[in-house]
Amino acid sequence: MFPLIIINFLFYLGILPFAKLMSPEEQWAISTASSLATTSPPAPAQSINVKDVRWGMHFGFSSVPVGLLWLAMCPLVFTIVQRHNGIDMTFKAVWQQTLRKTAPILGIAFLIVLLTSAVPLLAGFLISETLDPSYGSILFSVLMCITVAWFVFIIYFILKWSLYNQGLMIENLSAIGALRRSSELVGGTWRRFFRIYLLLAWVSTVVTSMLLGLTLVLLSFAVPEFIPMREILLPGKFISFFFFGYAEITLENAPKFSTIGAIVGVQTLIYAMLTPIWASLTTQLYMERAGGDAQQVSA
Repeated sequence: MFPLIIINFLFYLGILPFAKLMSPEEQWAISTASSLATTSPPAPAQSINVKDVRWGMHFGFSSVPVGLLWLAMCPLVFTIVQRHNGIDMTFKAVWQQTLRKTAPILGIAFLIVLLTSAVPLLAGFLISETLDPSYGSILFSVLMCITVAWFVFIIYFILKWSLYNQGLMIENLSAIGALRRSSELVGGTWRRFFRIYLLLAWVSTVVTSMLLGLTLVLLSFAVPEFIPMREILLPGKFISFFFFGYAEITLENAPKFSTIGAIVGVQTLIYAMLTPIWASLTTQLYMERAGGDAQQVSA
């Protein structure tokens, strides 16, 4: 997993300054939910004090920094099951097995990104282009229906396909075979899976917000721009993180590179900690459902 941690850190560390270089007029939004992002300045009629701290609600992960680390699920799953069966695998052997499955791993990852990002963005674009702007309430209703339907659709497939890594690495299945195998194992117990995943997703959300919030508080002693964040969080607003809250501050100018590195480093470590937990949980659920089939590990 260590190589992916380094790659993830360097990729995310480089993509943000690159985004700022391409659009120098954009501001920087720094939050306890998604760490760092560039954002377009608001219209004059909607202008805000860039040093104000705003609050919002969120649930889940920031897709960009977690994406590369999520690829570590496969080698982690393989290692967990091999050790469960009393086989001590070397680092080289684990990655050799993982590289053999590169095509199905990337294929499923692309499919998930397509379902979770491209489809709703395309639908929103088509609606905004085809509906008359004068029908504001109709457009809003249609977009809300699409959002709800998309959310239910994604939850459904997240549950059905949540054990595909195990199918790829343990049973040596193809991409389609792993998705079918996952659907077969989850079938009939989706309510239990939903409760377990919901609880872990909530814990992951809270841990991420609290650790990033603490990071911004500590950075505020060296970076004056973050003082408003410290003044808001220290009086006891950390409790809101337990209820999906997050705090965000917008900076007019890009932070120093060392500040970006500190925030990205903390976020990378958070996801590096959470990824093995998800791998262990899904592997345990797989072994419970697969029974004796869990012993058929590909060497």
